[in-house]
Amino acid sequence: MNFVRSKFFQAVLVLVVVFLLFRFGIRPPAPWSVFTLYMFVALIAVLVYVSSNGDSWRSFVAPIRAVVLDDSKRGIRLVLMVVLPLVFGYYAYTQAAARIEAPAELRAIHPAPPASISFRGKTLDIQGLENPLRKDSANLKKYVAEGAQIYIKNCMYCHGDNLDGNGHFAHVFNPPPANFTDPGTIAMLQEAFLFWRIAKGGPGLPKESTPWNSVMPAWDDRLSEEDIWKVIMYLYDATGYQPRRWETHAAVPSPLTLALSPRGERGSPTPSPSKGEGGGEGGLVGAAEAQQAGDPAQGKVIYEKKCVLCHGEKGDGNGPAGPLLDPRPRDFTKGKYKIRTSASGRLPTDADLLRVISEGMPGTSMPAWKVLSEKERRDLVAYVKTFAAEAFKEAPKVAELPKEVASSKGSLARGKEMFEAIECNKCHGDAGRGDGPSAPELKDDWGNPVRPANLTKPWTFRGGASAREVATRLTTGLMGTPMPSFIDSVEKPEDVWHVANYVKSLGPDQPNFATILTVRAVQGEVPDDPAAPFWQSQPAHNFPLAGQVIVDLRNFNPSIDMIAVRAAYSDAEIAFHLTWDDPTASKADPKADTFADQVALQFPTGPGEGNERPYVLMGDGSNPVTLLRWSSDGGVGEATATGIAKVTPRTGEAVKAKGKAMFADGQYRLVIKLPRVANDPNALQFPVGRFLSVAFMAWEGGAGETGPKMSFSSWYYLRLEEPGSNKPYIIPPLVVLVTAVLEVLVVRGARRRARGG
Repeated sequence: MNFVRSKFFQAVLVLVVVFLLFRFGIRPPAPWSVFTLYMFVALIAVLVYVSSNGDSWRSFVAPIRAVVLDDSKRGIRLVLMVVLPLVFGYYAYTQAAARIEAPAELRAIHPAPPASISFRGKTLDIQGLENPLRKDSANLKKYVAEGAQIYIKNCMYCHGDNLDGNGHFAHVFNPPPANFTDPGTIAMLQEAFLFWRIAKGGPGLPKESTPWNSVMPAWDDRLSEEDIWKVIMYLYDATGYQPRRWETHAAVPSPLTLALSPRGERGSPTPSPSKGEGGGEGGLVGAAEAQQAGDPAQGKVIYEKKCVLCHGEKGDGNGPAGPLLDPRPRDFTKGKYKIRTSASGRLPTDADLLRVISEGMPGTSMPAWKVLSEKERRDLVAYVKTFAAEAFKEAPKVAELPKEVASSKGSLARGKEMFEAIECNKCHGDAGRGDGPSAPELKDDWGNPVRPANLTKPWTFRGGASAREVATRLTTGLMGTPMPSFIDSVEKPEDVWHVANYVKSLGPDQPNFATILTVRAVQGEVPDDPAAPFWQSQPAHNFPLAGQVIVDLRNFNPSIDMIAVRAAYSDAEIAFHLTWDDPTASKADPKADTFADQVALQFPTGPGEGNERPYVLMGDGSNPVTLLRWSSDGGVGEATATGIAKVTPRTGEAVKAKGKAMFADGQYRLVIKLPRVANDPNALQFPVGRFLSVAFMAWEGGAGETGPKMSFSSWYYLRLEEPGSNKPYIIPPLVVLVTAVLEVLVVRGARRRARGG
């Protein structure tokens, strides 16, 4: 107990707690440079505390002196004399071979609003402005309902059904969409502030509030003044907050909040399944929870507030958002459910329904509704079943899986064999990328086109990505879709486990999205062959893409949701190797209603002030962007853009880029090369060691994507790393040696003084 009370133990405990808090407790995580600074400040504070008086300092150094001087603690001393040099050597190595991180961005989250704004040809005074619709008390519910429809058709994709800033495009953007359920957002703002932010978006922020780099668009050209006020009313009604009121018509400053906005603020783009019934990873919600019967009357109230905008009043999937979603919302009236543990053709169990409501469905617009209490979710299960009451009179029968088979080399070989034998490749393709010959013809029981799952992206699997969940899908089939049960098609029942193990081997568990694109230095010419072994030796950086939903043609359901980028440079040139999945190699064909497949890299045309960039959707008139484009019809080219529909191709000698592309097994690979240093001041420049900006865009022509109907990324940093150095291999051993020598000198000196004293 004396040791626990010592200042040394207390100091170490404080530093450990601070380390854990700063490193793992803060979200978003701070960059390593900021984390190191925080830890240094904490260390200084601790040293000041323990040296506040003589007794405190003696208590602090007493354990240290004991280890150095007490021969009974020789074992501890020897261990420390080995461990400390290794720790300092490792730290020296991490600094000499430091991983480059994107610079942190300080930004004003709630900047002070302007006195007035221009809106569709008239001037609106923001200071003192009130929501005019609130004066019409007789129609408040009507306005809120209409605001909900406007929100679901325009805002849900980023801000989410739950209004928590976690829509299914949210993981693509930095800074992330606003979380309206956070009491630090709309609860502390006037409605006029929200009107300004919605009307003018990220591009309309004052200069003192930059850098913002937000994807939030200016909605004043799509939504009317009344539409915006209705959306605002819906936000407050749905979150339960009350807007802040103007105390006076004089200027009331909004809170100014500074925040670190590093990359990687969001983790996985899909919720992590929980363990429960079924016994597998990411299994089902517990059976005990589901067995508690819900109240359909209470479920109806929740359904009308949370579910009706997608699934419709009748539960037939024809809510206001229905036509915009792919796959469409579930039609509950047919009693056909894809994600089940019940036998083929049988209705789902209550646990199945509860699991989908709780966890959502990755790769769709169905969010996780864990924001609701367990009772509310059980009530929803009870109400959803009333849409097909006759069908649910029959008790569901849970399918029995064969005995589990662990993944092994033999299991994977057998799984690949059966994958082809039961013709999974006809829909999912030979490499599993959803490009099989039958894929274009697939439709569900309602006549809607169905895209086979891309098996190389398990984080998008509707019913979970564990081997048990995949084996369950193979056993039960997906009702309402062309995916049947395969339990009677395989040679032996345990073959479903072999196929599941093989499917699991086709792709990583998570995409591991990058935060920065590092360009490696190489000697000589960079190969332009996309299949060259050189490119496989370069690290791939995965970047997520979202659909463009601002300008017509809007793309609510982009086919290309990720692009992998490798990059290298030499003294003379820089090259980008791009890889993306596309089920069909398409070219423009008016008869077939298809267009050319395309991809583009986007760069600011000129150097911006600080780390401010043009608006990410192809800039604007005052801040243009440069595009390096490839098209399956025209090859590589360059263009200047001043807006999403304002693209001017470059011609003749102005085009410096060149490249080659190849397509195989549902995947494009492309190399684009261009000179690294150009004499033309308007040409792209790529200096070594500087943080530059890059974004990505893609079009799947076979899915009708063209013009503004595309997928795109947020801005990312790009950096050409300095040529290799020997410092990471020379400095750490020297640090280890110096630390060991200093340890010996300190111990000898302390023991000599102790003997002399």
